[in-house]
Amino acid sequence: MYFFRWLTSRTVRKAAELEDAVRKLLNHQRDVLAPNAVSAVEGDLSDFRKLVRGGAEAEAIRARMDVLETIANKWLKPYPHQSLRDNLVMLLEIAVLIVGSRAFLIQPMVIPTGSAQPTLWGVTYEDLRNSPTAIPSWPVRLWEKAMYGVSYFEIVAPADLTLKGFQEKPKMFFPFVKRQYLYTSAGPIPVWFPPDDFPRQLGMLDESQRTWKQESFRRGEVMARARLITGDHLFVERISYNFRRPKRGEIIVFRSERHPGMTPNTHYIKRLVGLGGERIRIGDDRHSYINDRELTTNDFGFRDVFGFDPAVPPRPDHYSGHVNGTIWQQTTGFPGPTRNFPNGQTEVQIRPKHYVTFGDNTMNSADSRFWPEPDFPQERVIGQHWMVFWPFIRNGRRNIGMWQE
Repeated sequence: MYFFRWLTSRTVRKAAELEDAVRKLLNHQRDVLAPNAVSAVEGDLSDFRKLVRGGAEAEAIRARMDVLETIANKWLKPYPHQSLRDNLVMLLEIAVLIVGSRAFLIQPMVIPTGSAQPTLWGVTYEDLRNSPTAIPSWPVRLWEKAMYGVSYFEIVAPADLTLKGFQEKPKMFFPFVKRQYLYTSAGPIPVWFPPDDFPRQLGMLDESQRTWKQESFRRGEVMARARLITGDHLFVERISYNFRRPKRGEIIVFRSERHPGMTPNTHYIKRLVGLGGERIRIGDDRHSYINDRELTTNDFGFRDVFGFDPAVPPRPDHYSGHVNGTIWQQTTGFPGPTRNFPNGQTEVQIRPKHYVTFGDNTMNSADSRFWPEPDFPQERVIGQHWMVFWPFIRNGRRNIGMWQE
């Protein structure tokens, strides 16, 4: 009965809030209050609670609220800067909630690379230096940033100069405000809000990614002009795997720790293909085989991965199945990151309680085909891809809410 009245009566809800507030203050100050003060407040709280839960009318409750407030003001000690104290407590509670949710429920993650494309997109860029496309006005740029995750960058040489290098890590001034320097013979040039590895992302490095495309510039010459689209921002769901093991075909997130061949102490996101104790190989037909059973579009999670046209060669950023060393060599003319699966006959025996994962972008993914140890322990898995929450639109289509198959 009381719960129904609490739901339907604003007066009852405000009375409950007042009771909680007075009781909290009493508990906080119990050690410093005189015994008669504690007894007075406790007695009035008890009477107030009986009145509210006894079904009293709203007018009687309001009058009794005034009495309780008077008793509290008489016996309890006032706090200096009470509003500031309440705000700090609220912020602390929010912080605890966020940290708890991140640790046990959902965790945000940004896709930095293109290894999962076109399922999940990493950072992509377009070099505009030789393009007629002009950098839009600030209102348009803000709109494109909010909706599409698009950022524009332009660096113009302030004088005749030669590139010397760049600051290794950006400096953070305020939350979300960072700066990184490009070092030149004419002095450092600041780059505000730089993307990760900005010389590469802005198209300033050659194909080797180790030397500059152009080293010397004249005053007023454009050094970089690029359009960047941020990687998908998604939620990692961390609950399910507390109650069950990951299933083949799910997109899982796992810690790299110091696994050979992986970037240390970061998170990877790949599609789970092989489970502990199984044998796996990649056929020349670009299908994976588990214990000699072919994975097809009918298997969970592989409808798009294996839905390619066999007549079309494998391509980056397209679903092209899984590529072994033989097919990579035939397609590109040079060896690829496929040492564990050099041909269609080589099998990998997965260790117990270990997993094998492949990236959906088979022509641009460092995965179990490449790592010196192709499998990793199952306890490193922290969760699974749940849904993308930003950018809202990508490639002209709605991008958010892309649930797993």
